[in-house]
Amino acid sequence: MADLQWREKVKRITNVAESGQHVPEQAKSFGMGCFYIFFAIIILLFIFLLIGFIQKGHYIAATIVGLLCLGGIIIIRRIINADRLPK
Repeated sequence: MADLQWREKVKRITNVAESGQHVPEQAKSFGMGCFYIFFAIIILLFIFLLIGFIQKGHYIAATIVGLLCLGGIIIIRRIINADRLPK
């Protein structure tokens, strides 16, 4: 009996997570804000690493880190400029 109750709870949680209707807009905005801040910190770390590699003369590593940094910036820009999904 307890197994069926557990299964129903998991089904309800799965349906809510998939539909996203019961998640407040403020919580969605907060989550995306945290995501953007985390990504910005990672990009800043890559920029500092890039500057360090250039100063030490490691140009191949600097190129790789620069491409990673540029890729991260492009991904974030596309996420910010993306259209909202239809409901």
